[in-house]
Amino acid sequence: MKLRDNGAVSEQNPITLDEARRPRPASAALTKTGGFLAGFTHTLQPYIGCRFGCEYCYVKALSVHQFHQPPLAWGEYVHPRTGIAEKLRKELARAQARGELDALAIFMSSATDPYQAAERRWRLSRACLEVFADYPPGLLMVQTRSPLVADDFARLARLGTRCWLSFTVETDRDEVRRALTPRCPAIAQRLETIAAARAHGLNVQVAVSPCLPYSDVETFGAQLVELAGRVVVDTYTSGDGQAGIRTARTGVAGRYAAQGWGDWRSEGAAQALYAWLSARIGARAGWSQAGFSALARSVTCVAPAQTAVVS
Repeated sequence: MKLRDNGAVSEQNPITLDEARRPRPASAALTKTGGFLAGFTHTLQPYIGCRFGCEYCYVKALSVHQFHQPPLAWGEYVHPRTGIAEKLRKELARAQARGELDALAIFMSSATDPYQAAERRWRLSRACLEVFADYPPGLLMVQTRSPLVADDFARLARLGTRCWLSFTVETDRDEVRRALTPRCPAIAQRLETIAAARAHGLNVQVAVSPCLPYSDVETFGAQLVELAGRVVVDTYTSGDGQAGIRTARTGVAGRYAAQGWGDWRSEGAAQALYAWLSARIGARAGWSQAGFSALARSVTCVAPAQTAVVS
């Protein structure tokens, strides 16, 4: 499938700009999951699209982007899914009535960032957290890279052990972040947010996903161990859902070549980091799919995926 990243939003094209921000009412809240997130029962997407626009994002190859209308570049649109909290309340109430609430493991979010800038206005992620407080699932995993999540620390804390904040930190080198994901929050901001989350008593997982070029194993690894209760390391080839095929369709290879970072397919640095972490924190270190779904499996009793063998 050919990527369709044509079209760009600009102030000179107000119709396109308006379309890029137009709310789209949610027809439902929870979506049954599978594939990479097979350990979870459902995903929850408060928004369509993501303004962080990461070059390597696998969502660029999915139908939600491929068939987006109007055709806009990935990262140039975000649509609030209005009414999603109300839909979520009805769906969780039904699950509770059936005695299934404790068996739900929900990943928020897999195809958008729930705390991108649009959340400041729409507060859809916050509204969903208010619903979860009334109907707590067996597990809620909140996945973000945005310091804006700090606004909702108190709401996350209300869910106690049923909630984990999974925070993306792909590298400890901000120049790498600027070269590959320039719209994303600075590494220092993310680390400060993680430290604040732990101080607030939250369960925090760091997702080194995908693992980008970093300083060295000991420096980056020690930082991760100090900050997080769990660490999951992932790569383009293990984590894009198609053994790197999706990533190959993006501009990642060109970015790596321009920066002299070597082969983007190589998992050597990621495996070295995972091995270092495993030696120090044991099962609290995870690899790719098995690592992401480990907490969910304790709720859903799904058999674990085969993890990587590190030599």
